[in-house]
Amino acid sequence: MKIKLLSILLLFTVSLSAQHQSVLKTNEDVVGYYKIPQEEVFIHYNTSLLFAGEYLYYRLYCINANSRSLSNISKIAYVSLINEKGKTVFKHKIALENGVGQGDFFVPVAIPSGNYKLVGYTQWMLNVEDTYFFHGDISVVNPYQSNQKVIVSGESHIDSLIQISNNSKNPVAFVYDKQETKESDEIILDATTYKKRSPVRLTLNNMKLEEGNYSISIRKKDKFKKATVPTAKTYSTIFNKKGNKRIKSKGSLIYLPEMRGELIYGKIISKDSSIPVSEVKIGSSIDGNTSDVQIVSTNAKGGFIINLHKRYHDKKVRIEVLGEQKENYTILLEDMPKINFSKMKFYSFEINTALKDEILERSIFNQIDNSFYNLKPDTIQTPKTMSSFYGNDYENYDLDDYTRFATVKETIIEIVEGVGIRKTKEKGEVFTVQGNYSIKNNNNFLPLVLVDGIIVQDHGKVINFDARKIKNIGFIRNKYYLGTKIFDGVLIVNSVSKGFVTNLKGPYGTSYELSRPRSTKKYFKQVYKDENKYNRIPDYRNQLFWEPKVVLKNEVDQTYEFFTSDVAGDYEISIQGFTNIGSSVSIGKTFRVE
Repeated sequence: MKIKLLSILLLFTVSLSAQHQSVLKTNEDVVGYYKIPQEEVFIHYNTSLLFAGEYLYYRLYCINANSRSLSNISKIAYVSLINEKGKTVFKHKIALENGVGQGDFFVPVAIPSGNYKLVGYTQWMLNVEDTYFFHGDISVVNPYQSNQKVIVSGESHIDSLIQISNNSKNPVAFVYDKQETKESDEIILDATTYKKRSPVRLTLNNMKLEEGNYSISIRKKDKFKKATVPTAKTYSTIFNKKGNKRIKSKGSLIYLPEMRGELIYGKIISKDSSIPVSEVKIGSSIDGNTSDVQIVSTNAKGGFIINLHKRYHDKKVRIEVLGEQKENYTILLEDMPKINFSKMKFYSFEINTALKDEILERSIFNQIDNSFYNLKPDTIQTPKTMSSFYGNDYENYDLDDYTRFATVKETIIEIVEGVGIRKTKEKGEVFTVQGNYSIKNNNNFLPLVLVDGIIVQDHGKVINFDARKIKNIGFIRNKYYLGTKIFDGVLIVNSVSKGFVTNLKGPYGTSYELSRPRSTKKYFKQVYKDENKYNRIPDYRNQLFWEPKVVLKNEVDQTYEFFTSDVAGDYEISIQGFTNIGSSVSIGKTFRVE
């Protein structure tokens, strides 16, 4: 299925227009467009009410709108928090694996109290209409800023929530969130009431809960009337089928699905009108990462698309024009398309003076809990190491094993067998890599030279570089084909400090600062045992447990253990997700901490 979709995509990737869009040039392109199913996004997030100093946790599910199962089309999704003025508070890039991804956001004191929307979408979804995206309400209470008019009910003169007076003429009693969750027998607890700092055993009954992908949030119920969090059962109502039209015809512009990875769009501009912009080779490489080096060609208008289909850990992608005419071009990279959020209707969250003590207590608890974060950190999971695009079949010289010379040129001559240096009229000194054939003086092919993962066209910068700053030199013999360009071998150089790229500034290339996909985390789980180092540390968690990745198989019951905190009250378990056959699941249970 994946190969079939890719073959359809290739029908219309060659006609790049402006603003991240491509043209459906032929009727075959239109047919191919309709053969790729549309997608929908559901986000399970932990709460619709956040205080400054708290975390928003979320799990994103990308759904095939036809089959209702998890989508294998897009590899990148986007999640943003939008304020009532349509401004973006944050925008996260989420790497999707088998249709799912995760992220989080710490609410800083710079964000004012107010009403916000959490939105999610893929680039492929932008072809429907400007309201075709997931959206859910989130309200923020920031008691550290002076202006609280947006959320204070009928008391616009109040400046600080922390200093709210109890002398309200019309106080309103605490109002518990009325989003009662139906008690589900798919969830089994070992008790209904627990003491503070005691273990809770949660079991998922595999006889009643089908195989699938789920996420679990366990959080204290709020004493505030707040927005309803969309559930997996109700999310489809966000995507009004009658209004979601993706009608396209010959000549229409479309956004391509990011089926293999993130797409970067750009174009080149010629400094001389007599120099063509079509069929110009563009090279892309990632600073410090040799797993994703690509060469693409521009179209008739100078446009190009680079597909970052491998995971990258560094922020800089270097994109440059290749060839003798490189200095005659300027590269322009296009921004992501902007979405019109003006049609969204926001939940109107309000508080009053009766909630002063609750706000004050929760804010103090957050400050105390955050002060001990270094003792309870989350763990960023190490991404899978991606193999280099040239594989592992290459010869390598670790220079610490040899006598150090002043320059790379001397090192090549004295140590590295199979690599040489020759002089040309056009380019001066260049590298050569000895293959299984004789090197010819009139050979027009040069080796591909990579330093810290970056393509280097000016070999002289490497030849004369201080070899004491080089960690190792490796190479691949024989010709190497990358895109439509042929190289006479590959030379791989890694510096000690990974800082060589700073010397590569030039008018024919640009370093593009990428916002990386959010790192997958393993969230801290509080544990209390005898003589535990946490026993004397205050514990004011409202969020007792967050597990974004639950893969259930019909083999045995799946059990999780977590510990209650020092905060008494009613807690709610929310489990959201989708079965392997595409059915949505929204179940929950409540318990009490005394």
